[in-house]
Amino acid sequence: MQKRAKRGGFTLIELLVVIAIIAILIALLLPAVQQAREAARRAKCLNNLKQMGLGLHSYHGSHQTFPPGFVSTLADPDWQYETGNTRSYPDENGPGWSFFAQMLPYLEKGNLHDQIDFDQPITAAANATVRRTSIDLYLCPSDTPGPLVAVTTCGSPPTESNTPTHLVDVAPCSYVGSLGGGNSVDPNYGAYENQPFNGVFHRNSRIRVADITDGTSNTIGVGERMTRIAESSWVGVVPGQHVVYNQARPPKQFNPPTDPPCHKWRPPITSILVHARSGAPNGPTSSPSSFHGPHAAGCHFLLMDGSTRVITDGVGLEVFRALCTRNGGEVLDEL
Repeated sequence: MQKRAKRGGFTLIELLVVIAIIAILIALLLPAVQQAREAARRAKCLNNLKQMGLGLHSYHGSHQTFPPGFVSTLADPDWQYETGNTRSYPDENGPGWSFFAQMLPYLEKGNLHDQIDFDQPITAAANATVRRTSIDLYLCPSDTPGPLVAVTTCGSPPTESNTPTHLVDVAPCSYVGSLGGGNSVDPNYGAYENQPFNGVFHRNSRIRVADITDGTSNTIGVGERMTRIAESSWVGVVPGQHVVYNQARPPKQFNPPTDPPCHKWRPPITSILVHARSGAPNGPTSSPSSFHGPHAAGCHFLLMDGSTRVITDGVGLEVFRALCTRNGGEVLDEL
């Protein structure tokens, strides 16, 4: 009786079944891998903010004050905020260097700090190399900026229908400081240039821990604004610049094709400092001058006690406004 020969391989059906099983396993595994990678990116982003907190407190230890939001002189020292016009802003002379630049020596970036000519404007030829230097600590790994971002202007005076005009290229940044928060009673409260400001940073500001009467653990100092919303830089404020939605890749809900690029221009100060007035973080109709992060879980923030936390998109507006003020006297009963 003859023995039957052993099979030497898979049938076509068996091969297709194996391929299908492998495809299903990959499909099941891929989201888990992506989630793990995003978790690592979130952890790195929070660590960036934590290091900034240490840098800010080291600066405070040396100078008995936190660094100014940015350093600049007004063209007209007697300029006054135009009540009711929240986009009202003064002409200024610069130099414009930000608190990010001021605290570089406390982030082990003393060599870069020493290369900056702080007496010269950001746009000066002497500062060309520095202003184009990217700093890993100032970039969220979930954000995806190019090597340089463009500083632009919407004109003088700015006009909604204008196309932004290029001024200079600078290194990107995924974070901005807080200049304060609004409220539902006074439309001028927390406006960009209204004084007295109620946040931690502003032009030529010198805020101390003692000035944060709401408590450092209840006050936001730095938060995310991803470059996919509005292109930011760590260097500071260039006189005459305006902040607009990122024109290269704006999410549809932020800049519909029918709107001109300058349709929601914001004043120069918002290139480095923003506030909380009309919406919570990651709001679907946020302006270019709002906190907005690339993470699905919410937006990442540094509180002024040096701690970091994620604030979800669903946080109450009044709570978020209160967190952005240092001296509002609000009582926080939720987060």
